[in-house]
Amino acid sequence: MSCKDTIHLICWYLEGRLSASVEGEIKNHLATCPDCHLVLDAAINTLDRYFNSERAAGTEAGSRAA
Repeated sequence: MSCKDTIHLICWYLEGRLSASVEGEIKNHLATCPDCHLVLDAAINTLDRYFNSERAAGTEAGSRAA
């Protein structure tokens, strides 16, 4: 799997939308490619920040409504 293909599929990889064979190819590529692993880490961090801020906003809205 190429870097271009891996980066293109990284979100679907994180969402578990890929077949087992494609997921395996991505895992193998990530194990040997520090650049793509950096992209994976950045995607994970971005999603964590987004969903954590969304949860915090929901908690604040719930507190105000009570």
